[in-house]
Amino acid sequence: MKTVYKMLLGALFGFFAAYCLLAAEFEMTLLEVAFEATVVISVLTILLIIYCFSGISRMKKRVSLSVSGDEEDELEAKQYRTFTDLSLSNTVSTILSIIAIGMAIVTEQPIWLILVNTALFIVTIISSYVAISVLKLVYPNRNLPSPSDKDYSKKLLAISDEGEKHVMLGGLFHTYQLMNILLTGAMFIMIVYSLGANHSQLFSIMVIGLVLIILNASYMLKIRNR
Repeated sequence: MKTVYKMLLGALFGFFAAYCLLAAEFEMTLLEVAFEATVVISVLTILLIIYCFSGISRMKKRVSLSVSGDEEDELEAKQYRTFTDLSLSNTVSTILSIIAIGMAIVTEQPIWLILVNTALFIVTIISSYVAISVLKLVYPNRNLPSPSDKDYSKKLLAISDEGEKHVMLGGLFHTYQLMNILLTGAMFIMIVYSLGANHSQLFSIMVIGLVLIILNASYMLKIRNR
């Protein structure tokens, strides 16, 4: 029932957000600013990539430091925070590069802009592999799986201790709840926007709805069969 309440909350959020936009006579003329928007997204992607490689460099330098006691615990905490920060930056940069590629293709931007963002997308993938590889240097005594291993997630979970699993569980459950709110809200924003702006978002609504069904069914079947 909590999931249903979360989805209803998302629906209300999406309805009021879309209503406010339409009440203010909001109209997005994407074609007019498509080039500038794509360039801005590309620049943000580049900055995030630079931050990711900077974080990787910092992690490598700390590996060579000789510490003990409280300093060792503090260093490990720094390494963990740096890794989570660069992982988030890498994920966001990957998503932004995909958005930029899609925007450039759909709005028929210059081919060089498409190629630049395709290159940025490839760099973000490489960055994610490099970041995971650095963990092997940070934790040499742990049998961390290879980033190219097809069962990487399962093997990583298997070698995690109870405390780490508890942290991951809390984060994943919070994300699951937030996902239901945001995706349901996005559906209602598209529905109301389609009615008010005469731009049909039916396909997007159907795709988001299908994603919600698959994710919730997957979660419920997993916990049901335990």
